Amino acid sequence: MILRPFARRPALAALVCLPLLLSVPLSAMAAGRHAQWLGQTGWLLAMGCGALWLYGREQRRKARATLQDACLGLLEFDLTQQYVRGSVHTLQRLLGLPAHTRGMNCARWLMLLHPEDRQLFSNLLLHPPGNPETGYEMRIRHHSGHWEWLEMNLQPAWRNGKVQRLTAICRVITARKHDEAAMLQREQQFRTLVENAEDIIARYDLELRCLFINRSVSRFSELPLDEHLGKTPRQKGWSDDASDRFEQECQLLINNWEARRFELELQHRQQRHIFEIRLFPEFDSAGMLKSILSVDRDVTATRQGERLLAEENEVLEMIAGNHPLPQTLEQICQMMESQQPGGMCSVLLLEENGQALRFAAGMSLPPAYRKLSERVAVGPSVGSCGSAAHWKRAIVVDDILNSPLWAHALDRVRPFGLRACWSIPIFSSDSQLLGTLATYYREPRGPLPEELALALRITRIIAIALQRDGHERQLYRLATQDGLTELNNRRQFIELADREIERSRRHGGAVTVLMMDLDHFKDINDQYGHAVGDEVIRHFSQVCREVLRASDLCGRLGGEEFAAVLPETGMDAALLVAERLRGLAGAARLDTAGGLLGYTVSIGIAERQPEESGIDEVLGRADRQLYRAKRGGRNRVCGAALALSS
Repeated sequence: MILRPFARRPALAALVCLPLLLSVPLSAMAAGRHAQWLGQTGWLLAMGCGALWLYGREQRRKARATLQDACLGLLEFDLTQQYVRGSVHTLQRLLGLPAHTRGMNCARWLMLLHPEDRQLFSNLLLHPPGNPETGYEMRIRHHSGHWEWLEMNLQPAWRNGKVQRLTAICRVITARKHDEAAMLQREQQFRTLVENAEDIIARYDLELRCLFINRSVSRFSELPLDEHLGKTPRQKGWSDDASDRFEQECQLLINNWEARRFELELQHRQQRHIFEIRLFPEFDSAGMLKSILSVDRDVTATRQGERLLAEENEVLEMIAGNHPLPQTLEQICQMMESQQPGGMCSVLLLEENGQALRFAAGMSLPPAYRKLSERVAVGPSVGSCGSAAHWKRAIVVDDILNSPLWAHALDRVRPFGLRACWSIPIFSSDSQLLGTLATYYREPRGPLPEELALALRITRIIAIALQRDGHERQLYRLATQDGLTELNNRRQFIELADREIERSRRHGGAVTVLMMDLDHFKDINDQYGHAVGDEVIRHFSQVCREVLRASDLCGRLGGEEFAAVLPETGMDAALLVAERLRGLAGAARLDTAGGLLGYTVSIGIAERQPEESGIDEVLGRADRQLYRAKRGGRNRVCGAALALSS
């Protein structure tokens, strides 16, 4: 009865009864009245010990499971016997060794290590650490053949004043090492980009001492690259005003951890440079500010251009207002002529092939001479402008009648009474030739220094106008044209077609839509390659240009699919156009590396119905007719009118 409360807790009963059992005298144990008590106690003791053993095994199992889940392993290096022991999990699951492996000698262990890591670990076994050590990293050959990275934390075991064993907790860190290698590679790539950047890129500590700077600084400083390191901007020779401003902006960044952007003027070899400086905060792993990254861009030319434009309000308004380029160039010529009484200015622009200049502005010149200047060849002795474009420098001819550069054209120029011509090449911001600016006089004369300076100033304004116009036209082309065929892209085609449908709806004119698709185009790509496929698409786009009128709309909707809108065209006329397109495409033979290539096109036609108010409805019906043409055998034309008559 006394032991009944412990019946459900054998482990507790064993702990309680064990001292009682040991304290019972022999006489009492020999007596009969104690026999039953002893039996019950022994049973409880046995159950308690078994429970303790089971409890310990469960804890060990959980510990092993924890090690496995964490990809941790346990190894023991017996330095006396030079033997390595490990758990099955460590040797089999982490290292891939056979299941029966329980250990190996240290020599075999060393042979599993990477050749670069063997000496380090061999020294570790010969001279084991006396205190716990962490962070040993090494590569070991996995049984499957690849290398695994292990990180070891070592615990020495002493005996008789000497380290006898090393217990190592191992962790697989292969993924981390691969990530570190990838990060290092990205860092190297980033450093390469930084070193070759046009901007000056520098890093400063919080005391504004330079920690790093790229090679671009050598274009603006006499200091060797290494001498920048460890110095503040003031110590590198910056002016007091520039140093004060830089220190002030850096202090603001340090105080609020926000990026800064400002401009500074610096002098180099008696030349003034304007830099746009951007400061960025850099933080350590703990999230604390550790350094300042400075990106300095030379914007001198840009700022000078802005100042020049500010003085030319009317021209600025025309450029900002997207006035047509010829009007802007004429206004610039008039501005130049107002500053140089008696001068007559013209602007010639370089053609795309770079072989000639075309007349762009210069209404003060005689009309007949403008006609002669519509196209001027680029060459070493072709007047003032052609020579300036060829040599890419200013050409000053103070007397046309006595200049060898004009000898080829004297008979044509003499009637106009032109005697002097100065030509200045126009360059873009990246030093690409754009054209020439010429100033003519009716008397022989050379330019004054201020006149040349004005001409150079005007060429910069012209360059800005040209680059803006080119940028706008390029953006428009990218937004509206298909890059391969230079036809309208899908978005532009739909927009223009909707306008045409609306115009037809208001005025009642007929509009017909063609949907065109090149037959078996995937086979062409697969057999001849995508370059030949692109050539087929370009050829068909050229066929469309030849057949369709200037008033017709044509666009590439995607892949090998084209569409066209034919204003003021009924079904019968559209059928003739479609048949001509189909015939020219089918008769074409393209010369390819695999021989002559032919292709065909299927076309669906739909005419706008009175109730239809958008292009999508007409395109949808034309697309269904195209599908009908495809299903009927391809290389044919199908239309709604044909469907009704069939």
